[in-house]
Parts: sequence; structure tokens; C-alpha cells
Amino acid sequence: MKKDPHQKRESEKYDNPIPSREYILSFFKKKKSLSKYDLFDLLEVDGKQKKPLTHRLKAMVRDEQLDYNKEGDFVIFDPEAGIKIGIVVANPKGFGFLKLEEGGRDLRLNSRQMQLVFHGDKVKARLISKRGDAKIIEVLESVKTVVARLHISDEGTYAVVDDKRIRNNINIPNISDENTNEQIVIVEITKSPTFKSLAEGKITQILGSYMDEGVETDAALYRNGIPVEFSKEALAQTAKIPSEVTKQDKVGRIDITDMKLVTIDGEDSKDFDDAVFAESTANGWKLVVAIADVSYYVEEGTALDADAIERGNSVYFPRRVVPMLPEAISNGLCSINPDVERLCMTCEMNIDKSGNLLDYKFYPAVMFSHARLTYTKVSDILEHDNQALKTEFAPVLDNLNDLYDLYKVLKAARTKRGVMDFDRIESQIIFNDNGKIENIVARSRNDAHKLIEECMLMANQATAKFLGENKEDFLYRIHPKPTAEKVEVTRQFLTAVGLTLEGGDQPDSKHFAKVLEDAKGRDDENIIKTVVLRTMKQAIYTPANEGHFGLAFEDYTHFTSPIRRYPDLLVHRAINRVLNKKSPSFMGKLVKKVLGDKKKEPSKRMLELGANLSVTERRADEASRDVEQWLKCEYMRDKVGDTFNGVISGVAGFGIFIELTEVFVEGMISVRDLQDDYYNFDDIHHQLKGDRTGKTFRLGDTIKIQIASVNLDDRQMVFVPAPEEDSKS
Repeated sequence: MKKDPHQKRESEKYDNPIPSREYILSFFKKKKSLSKYDLFDLLEVDGKQKKPLTHRLKAMVRDEQLDYNKEGDFVIFDPEAGIKIGIVVANPKGFGFLKLEEGGRDLRLNSRQMQLVFHGDKVKARLISKRGDAKIIEVLESVKTVVARLHISDEGTYAVVDDKRIRNNINIPNISDENTNEQIVIVEITKSPTFKSLAEGKITQILGSYMDEGVETDAALYRNGIPVEFSKEALAQTAKIPSEVTKQDKVGRIDITDMKLVTIDGEDSKDFDDAVFAESTANGWKLVVAIADVSYYVEEGTALDADAIERGNSVYFPRRVVPMLPEAISNGLCSINPDVERLCMTCEMNIDKSGNLLDYKFYPAVMFSHARLTYTKVSDILEHDNQALKTEFAPVLDNLNDLYDLYKVLKAARTKRGVMDFDRIESQIIFNDNGKIENIVARSRNDAHKLIEECMLMANQATAKFLGENKEDFLYRIHPKPTAEKVEVTRQFLTAVGLTLEGGDQPDSKHFAKVLEDAKGRDDENIIKTVVLRTMKQAIYTPANEGHFGLAFEDYTHFTSPIRRYPDLLVHRAINRVLNKKSPSFMGKLVKKVLGDKKKEPSKRMLELGANLSVTERRADEASRDVEQWLKCEYMRDKVGDTFNGVISGVAGFGIFIELTEVFVEGMISVRDLQDDYYNFDDIHHQLKGDRTGKTFRLGDTIKIQIASVNLDDRQMVFVPAPEEDSKS
């Protein structure tokens, strides 16, 4: 401290003075970088001074006098160094991350920095700590528009963004006579926020009033960036496609119109992309899965194709479908409607009496659906021996019986293969004639659903094998193995409840299937299913085959729904490429024999498509879940104060999630509302346990709750434990 020229100033300011900023900076003239401990030695500070000096060094970084290098040491601040460019990823709790353009570990943005940006903004930022904290330098590209709810008062007008990740309100300086309080609007951002002022914006579109029917779906579509309108070019291309199969379309196709193919779908389905037929053979069964030949009408590189890629898939909401292709195609020419000719790509398989796939072939065909059946009708025929329906559908009854016999064999083979059977209950929202929710019930699944599912699984598996053998460039549907870390957590839980997960660090699907089988009939069966399900990774699209862990298939792809999934359309094009290849010449066969049969590397385009289509799938799922949760919250709004029975569906340190048994909705009890004790989180047993009473709230336990509040903006329901008298009743 004796050498510090500003020691007197520091002594006047602090009882225990530390080296001045100027003196600290002087040591960087001789050495470019210094660690905190280097500075402790050079500045000759004592033990009491180390902590305040550490705070000063951090303040010097904050004030852009010092900076951190990659090793975490201090260097002189350089306004051009340490600059990173990335996309802001916001968290609903107020903080955020910066996903860097160059890749690598995300940087952290605290809640104060997040005041300056929106989720999705492209920014220039500076690393300000070795822990990865960053400071916003400049907003390079702000999100252009957001969905928001309008608030109009005498004090002014502002908009609350309809995205719980975005906590910045937007000042709206000007409104029109059409604008009213509580409207859902599209706001264009005209000015980014600062620490002292809100962002500013202007209203570009009115979606509707807050509680208008369908406005929640419009908001979800816009918020998730899902295209709704087709381009003029795509619509013009669609208009040129004939409304029925022409003579020219049939050239080069096999005529299977006499085959008793049928479609089996839901009562409210409009697009039918698959038809099935089965018949018994000496070795087992012949199974034919005919899929609408979308690739014939939607050619690669056209306007229709561009629009389909952008969408990636159709998006399904409780009261609306946003199709991947214009309805003239999806519900018309490419929909396998009954009693009309349709073009199809056919997968014909031979399956033995044990349910094994023996062989398969593919060919373009002209087909004819001999019946438009529903899951309910097929179930009534096959499971309940409905004589009236048997008479009505007598011409296709042999097909149905053979399909059912085949299904039973495939089901047994599925079990033998070790496929996990979660048999999860899904919810279905029932609407009345006025478009309001009447009830939320369990969606039933019968043998007809499972029959079609098994047929599609066989066709998808055969397709993957066929294209793999022919070394085609296409997308597999893979389901990676769970991580060793997740497996270990699950194994600890299972051991604690008296079950064994075999298979070591990398158990197979059959090992998890055995756990589920062993859990059948137990009181905690649903708990065990939930824990096993949460161990699994998400399935994705990729040209690199890793197998499908959940289905226990070595080869698997998506072939059966080209009307509503773009990966399936890519697969159909790959099949056509194989079918259109000429037989190899003698020289070609010789070259192959000499050089070997090397695996073809996937193209860069297919790698990119796999990544993008996995994203569009998640985008659609998130939008659908968001709307469904909003509708459930709307339904429960007038039930605040009511009590319900529920099952604990999730446990975390901050509270417990409960799924109600009378209506299929989920809410949360915060740990702060469990006021009878102090509760600790036990992540091994998935429970909260009281310190004093030993009372537990465990995954799968039943509980009676009271609805405390419903927040439509956050799509959240807050529960509290039911009052004592209600719990006893």
C-alpha cells in the first residue's frame, strides 16, 4: 500500500483502505494478464483486505476498466475484445441466456440485462465474469412483432406480451377507435427498452377480444411462428392440379382397386392418408399398407414444396387444424376418401406366424377405398361382435378379421421384443354447440387404434430397412438411449421401491419393459410409469441411424403420413428414387464387388432438414399444448374455491404438481402453501418430507385440493391443500 499514490484518498474513504483503481491498473503495464491471487501478492494485501479487493476488481470489470480473458484472469479492458454475438433465450423467472452464433457454452444474462431485450433478439454482448455472465452492448436485430394483450387506462396504453418468457411491457403511444381494453393484438416493436423506459410499439393487427372463441389458437400460431396462409404461388400451383385421378396419372402404376383396402380413422378425421389390407397365407399374413402418393403432386423445389418445408407438419388444435398442404390436396385429391380412385405408394409385406417381418416390396399403385371406417365401429365389430355393423360392412369383414388376427400376433411380438407399454391416459376436450368447453375427459383407446398403430409400425420399419439397404439419403426416426445419469437416478428410485432395473449403465428397452411389467397391479404403478417415461429422451429426425429405443427397432422411419409430415414426404421421394434406378450394369456390379459396398454418407441438406424438422415438430407440439392448457384454464376459472381429488404427478423442491381425477387438468401446490411443516425435497424417492411430522407428499399419492386461483396469461392453476373438513369428507 506504501507505493499507492492514492493511498491518502482511499484512507479517507475507508476504515480499512484497499489499493486504488489507478494503482491496480498500473500493474498491467508490465504484464498483460493477472489472476486475482497474482494481484493479492503484488499489492501485498492482508487477509482482511482480500474480500473488499475482490469486490473492487469485479466493480472494475463492471465499469469497463478491467475484463476477463478465456482463462478467467484479469486483463485491461479492450472495447473490441470479448465481444460475442448471439440470440437471447429468456426464462420465465426473469433471467436469460445468450446462445452464441459461434457455438459453445451459453452466456448468462441477469434480470437487469433482460430489461433491455426481448426473447429472440439478436444482440452484441460482452463477457463480464469468468462464470459466463454477459452484458448487453447493442441490440442488433429486435424481434419484429409479438402477440400481446392491450391495457387501456386514463394513464395511458401498454401491452403485456402473451409469452411468459417475456416480462417487458410495451408502451403504445397511439391507438385507434377500434382498439378496446383486453384486446389480443399484434404489436410491432418500434423502439427497444432501456433501463429507464419501456419498449415502444404500434398495433398492426387485432386478433380479437381476450375471451373470443379461437383467439387463443390465433395467438399460439403467431407466437410460435407457425405459417397459416399459403403463398400465392403455392395456391396457384394447387389450382392447376386436377380434382380427380386422370388416365395419364395411372401410367406405370399397378392397379389394386379390387383389393379390399379400408381406412380406419377417428370420427372427426378429414384427411385419410393410409389404407390397410391383410389376408392369411401359408406362412402367416400378407399385409398391405397403401399411403396417399403426395410426392406425385408435390414435386421437390416447387412453391408447394417450399411452403410444406416451412411448416414441417400439420398442427392440430382442439378446434382447428393448420394443414401442411392446402386442403384441396390434404382433404381432397390426396385424401383416401371412400369409393374414389386414389394414387398411392404401396408397402406390401409378408409376416410370419410369430410376427416377424419376412420380406417387403414397394410399388406405386392406383387404389380404391372400399370403406371409410372409424375406430369406434371397428372396435364394435371386432371386440363387441356388433351384428348390425357386421352386416353393413360385410364386403370388408374378411379383411378386418385377418387384420385383427395379425394384430394379436404383432402385439405378442411387441411384448417379446421388449417394447415399453406406458398405456398413458390422454385428455380430450369436449365442446358444446356454442364452442364452449362442456367437459374434459379421458381419451379412450381401443383395439382398433392399436391395430392401425401396429400396421403403421411394420410399414415404417420395412421402409427404413428398404431405404437403408439401398443406401438412400433420407431421414430416420430415431429414439436415442437414455443417458447414464438419468438411468442411475431412475435405478435409485426403483431400488428404493423394491424393483430392479437390469442392464447395467445402458439398459435396453426390454429391461425397462420388465420393470413396467413387474409394476403392474401395484399401488404405485402409475408412479413407476411416470418415472420411467421421464428417463427417456425425445425422438428426432436424422439421416444417421441410431435405432428406435422405445420401439426396440434397429431401423425405423416415418413413411405413413406424407399429408401431414414433411419427413414422410422426403421418404416417399427416396422410395421413388430407388424404384426409378436402372438395374446396375455388369461393369457396375464388378466395381461394386472390387471396391466393396461402402455406406453412403448423408448429405448436408438432409442433416439440416433433420434438425429443422425436429424443431418444427417441437414447435407444433408446444403450440398445441399451449392452447390446450389455455382452454383448460378457461374451463376451470369459475371453479376457484371448489375442491377436487387428484394424484401427485410431479414433485420438485418448489412444490408438487397434481393431476385432478374428475377433470383431466394439472396444477401446482407451492411448497410455501404447505404450512403445517417445513418440507425437504427427496429427489431419490420423488417426495417432499416434513421435518417435524415426517408427513410425505410422494409421486403418485392421492390428495384432495382446493383451487386457489387460475391465471390465463401464464396458463397456470394454483392449488392449495383442501381445508381439513373437506379432506375428511
